[in-house]
Amino acid sequence: MHSIRSSSPAIGHTPFSTNIKPPAISAQNHMNATKTMIDFSLAPGVDAVRTWPVSWSSQNIIVFGRGNRVYYKNLQTTTDEIKQLCKVRECSGDLRLLECGGKDMPNIVASCAAQGYVQLWDITTKKTVSQWTTPGGVHSMKWNGPVLTIGGPRGTIKHYDTRISPQAKMKEQAKRVTRHQAPICSLSWNSQGKLLASGDETGLIYCWDTRQNAPLDVGELIQRRRKMQHNGPVHALAWCPWKPELLASGDSAADKSGTIRLWSVNSSSSTNNGYPDKVELDAPITSLHFSPHCKELLSTHGLGKTTPVPQGHDPETLTTIERDPIPSKYSNSAVVHSWPSMRHVVTKSMGTGNVVGSLLSPNGCKVVFAVPEEGKLKVWDVWGKPGGLKRQPSALSIEGRIR
Repeated sequence: MHSIRSSSPAIGHTPFSTNIKPPAISAQNHMNATKTMIDFSLAPGVDAVRTWPVSWSSQNIIVFGRGNRVYYKNLQTTTDEIKQLCKVRECSGDLRLLECGGKDMPNIVASCAAQGYVQLWDITTKKTVSQWTTPGGVHSMKWNGPVLTIGGPRGTIKHYDTRISPQAKMKEQAKRVTRHQAPICSLSWNSQGKLLASGDETGLIYCWDTRQNAPLDVGELIQRRRKMQHNGPVHALAWCPWKPELLASGDSAADKSGTIRLWSVNSSSSTNNGYPDKVELDAPITSLHFSPHCKELLSTHGLGKTTPVPQGHDPETLTTIERDPIPSKYSNSAVVHSWPSMRHVVTKSMGTGNVVGSLLSPNGCKVVFAVPEEGKLKVWDVWGKPGGLKRQPSALSIEGRIR
């Protein structure tokens, strides 16, 4: 196993080399805040670490919650107009999740409330298309074409094919897979829609092939079985767009640290072709995104841990010298890493509040960061527009391998 490990205040990374010119579209050249900032709030009592109702459609529309109301804003227009889509009924519980359909369902938004009440809305007509209740509730959901995949609190994954009618038949025929023994806090389909990754609150990850009911046999060999295991809950999963079998995962450890891991699901090894496949940071990982245009990976982080510093003693006065702990380097920030070297490219602070998650724009250039403690969704430029350029590696990935 190859890893980059935290050992000093400059946690886990070799600084960006000034001797190598970064690609024109690298985050090193483009990562800056835009003027777009949207008011955003959770229903009282909702745990933002577990869920935050925000989604970004393929039509460049951001859908988000304010309490139990769902609003949307079209970023293709220059106006600041925000419109209401719907309101979650009190009997259904608090608004928990929102998920926009993909390119084949561009106008559909799935909403989920605390009691497991799922609704599909047509954003153009502002009317419900379908609705049903999932027993036990919903902890995560993702679209794969017309199929809505839902992860439950007891580790069950269900695939609802929304083309099936009537609705009772759709629920009856929903494909069900079980292997997790804990609430599923993250789901991610790869770009081809053939591989699903699921992460739970015990740090366990499974990868599923749509043609099989059992998870793939990948990961590290632990007690004669291969496992994809983190130390804390896995809230971040991202498939690589240019390498569909490559998965990145991130956890939130109890000590407020986080680890990014890379996995190849087409082999029995988790190695990254000799490069590091593990990066340990001093703040929890809340989301991950590969750039579709250059070989870089973005991670977001919540409130990080502080590192205690031993007390000193003044030999003249014989008094104890109090020393402040070292603050987290990556707390409440967004960080971009080069692939495959996993070296640091750029870090940007998102403010004083936890960055509980983020979403990548349809064109792969912007990212919206959710900071509910500040009541804001912050839209940033991250990567440049590729234009006619071919996909380029990050400037750091062309350096020598880390030994």
